[in-house]
Amino acid sequence: MYAHLLRNRNGINRVLLFTAFMIMLSCPIQSPAFTLNGESKTYFQSRETSRSTTVSPGFEYLDFVADEIGKEEVSFHAGGWARYKENDEEGFAKNFNGDLQYAYLSFKRRTDNTVLNLGRLFISEGAALEQIDGIYKHADIKGGFGIAAFGGVPVETDFDERDGDVAYGGRITHETSGVYRAGVSYLKEQNSSDDLREEGGFDISLFPVEKINVLGRSSYNIINKGIMEHAYFLALGPIAKFRITPEFYWADYGRYLTSATTQAFTFLNNIDPEEKVIIFGGEASYAVIDNLLLAAQYKHFDYDIAEDADYYGGRLSYSVTGSGGAGLSAYRMDGKTDDIKYTEYRAYINKKIGQADMTVDVFNVSYDQRINDVKNAYAVSAAVGYELTDGVRFAADLEYGKNPFFDEELKVFLKFLYRFGTWKIGA
Repeated sequence: MYAHLLRNRNGINRVLLFTAFMIMLSCPIQSPAFTLNGESKTYFQSRETSRSTTVSPGFEYLDFVADEIGKEEVSFHAGGWARYKENDEEGFAKNFNGDLQYAYLSFKRRTDNTVLNLGRLFISEGAALEQIDGIYKHADIKGGFGIAAFGGVPVETDFDERDGDVAYGGRITHETSGVYRAGVSYLKEQNSSDDLREEGGFDISLFPVEKINVLGRSSYNIINKGIMEHAYFLALGPIAKFRITPEFYWADYGRYLTSATTQAFTFLNNIDPEEKVIIFGGEASYAVIDNLLLAAQYKHFDYDIAEDADYYGGRLSYSVTGSGGAGLSAYRMDGKTDDIKYTEYRAYINKKIGQADMTVDVFNVSYDQRINDVKNAYAVSAAVGYELTDGVRFAADLEYGKNPFFDEELKVFLKFLYRFGTWKIGA
């Protein structure tokens, strides 16, 4: 039964069936009590394709938690989405499709940091990132050390069957509270019993003194024997109303491509697998007065094959918590080719009045040279939202614009959010 429900990725109905089944299994017959809370997000979109046809898919996202199942330490978590489309112009192979994103039982001790999860899981342990149908365990041990381990069948099933597929790995951490936390992680994935991914990584969170934070990670492709990426971020401040956030990123796209198994990496198919990139820069901000922030940003993109580029500019923003805000920004992309030579401008204002909120946003891109005979691309959007109750919200977005791919583009986006609140079920 588990295998059938987890293997098929065809919509919210299976999410609900699987959820009900797991809850029934985990509830002791003599005390079938638990609390249930979650939310439903319903979206309807209407837009025009590049072939001048209108498409209007609908989406449903459902997430919920069943807590205190029999005991305080036991809970069940589930989430998934479903999508309906009208015709083949919308870019999806099926009229109705869906995905069970996660569905797992969790056993967590209230007195320490020990966690055991069983089911469909997202694994995020340092450089080890994976989605599996399997098991995950984390526990703190003596001397500031922690250990995590996981194993199961990878969820990526779009390109072949799951026979002979397995993924496993873990992470060891050490920390001194308030000073640092460092980890070493490992991930191995086999497809049809052949090695597909084998990666190691290092991550660190460092707090040497107050108002200085360092976050970073490095990952290594063991199969190809080379570094995949370095990503490091430094936060300084606020010090005398200043805050500075330098960052550094290096990636070898080829080593990502050789281990990519999910649609999250499909964008890399348009990049030369021999490409490497270094991105460095940062942002400096200054609190002029309460609620008013002035910021300047700079980033340099250094490619081995593609042309280099610089991105820089600034923004001014004003905000009042629970009331609204406004902002202005101007940024310059200064590259070598026409499509990355432009200046972008943005202005927005949002306001909350009682249960309603409104936003107007204007965005413009001015190219140095015409792209598909377009010198200025722009988008103007207006959004309104209303909180019907504490758990029910409706919102509507309308956007009109012009860009190198559309002479005119109109988008409509309707959103309906319903939070279940907390229901007590059973004795």
